[in-house]
Amino acid sequence: MRTLRRIWLFIMQKWLIIPIIVALIAGVALLIPNLSRYPSRADDGAAWDRNWEMLGTVLGVEAPGNGFTLLNNDTALAGDDTYYASWVSGEAADYINAEGKHVDLYPAQIYLLLYGCADEAAAAQAKADWMAREEETYAVRERREKAHNGQSYSMLLYDCGSDTNPYSRGISAFSTLGSYTVIAELTCTDAFEGDEQALLADFLNGCHYGSDNLKK
Repeated sequence: MRTLRRIWLFIMQKWLIIPIIVALIAGVALLIPNLSRYPSRADDGAAWDRNWEMLGTVLGVEAPGNGFTLLNNDTALAGDDTYYASWVSGEAADYINAEGKHVDLYPAQIYLLLYGCADEAAAAQAKADWMAREEETYAVRERREKAHNGQSYSMLLYDCGSDTNPYSRGISAFSTLGSYTVIAELTCTDAFEGDEQALLADFLNGCHYGSDNLKK
């Protein structure tokens, strides 16, 4: 009889312990994605705000304001550690692109690309390649090095209008963070009256980086 009682108590203990273990595992599972996705602090010292628009796990972007609203955020553009988001300003107009497709054309648009590479050297080379490509494509008016919110950027200011490009002018910023290349670009039409240089500067000042989440 005592043996049966011990067995019963053992079973009851197991039935009490198992739900507790399951609950603990579920709680940890919920916490792990948050811990891996969000750095505790940004490199600039700011506490990481989960309302920032995230690209990957290392870049958070404040809402840019100045009339720009988020158009899209492709969390994994190519499924290969590459992320892309864009913001637009003004009302969309119908435009037929070089492929004969109808697309929405906005007076101004900001593109942001976080491009994952194999290592830091590959990221630096990708940055150089992207810059060279734009210098070949656009009529560059000015080159400069500038820091925004603690991050250093190489900048290109250019005219870009052509038979296949409805945007007349723009400015691009190129940087690296560990094994990532970062490219931010603001392009606008002749009708856009804003100062693209000041607007991109404001945008970059709202970009926060989390080196703690870089691949080791």
